[in-house]
Amino acid sequence: MITLAFYKGRGSSWWSRVQDGAIRFATRSPYSHVELIEGWADPGQEAVCLSASGRDGGVREKTILLKPDHWDLVDMADQPAGIGGFIRDRIGARYDYWGILFSQVLSLGRHDADRWFCSEICAAALGMPNAQRMSPQALYDVVMWSRTSGQTGPRTPAPPDQPPAT
Repeated sequence: MITLAFYKGRGSSWWSRVQDGAIRFATRSPYSHVELIEGWADPGQEAVCLSASGRDGGVREKTILLKPDHWDLVDMADQPAGIGGFIRDRIGARYDYWGILFSQVLSLGRHDADRWFCSEICAAALGMPNAQRMSPQALYDVVMWSRTSGQTGPRTPAPPDQPPAT
């Protein structure tokens, strides 16, 4: 089992708030960041988190206090805890600022195998195709859709006027 932690808080510095706000604006989302946690995570507790962070320079493992007013937690019981190995194998890789620009802001789907941003590396760890196209909100939407549809993995949703394929 894993938990995804979606960041909705406000950064502690003015520059962090600017970055968070820009990501939220560009992706039309309350979320600006996502972390992957192996196992169960409780709101208000510390957890060892895996992700890529511009503030920390790239892919890293970090203990974070999951303040309930800053994080939304989504458990994924159908995912093996060992999934974090994908991210651990890439610790030290640089943060992908160009990837955010060319795959999120301009929607060109650019990917650099040596650089990662948060939702991209979490989606790739989950085995999702085109992970570079995932914003924190898109990842949240896919995960929540998978949970409510009873699916064990992401699938392409049906058009709005048609029922989902089974």
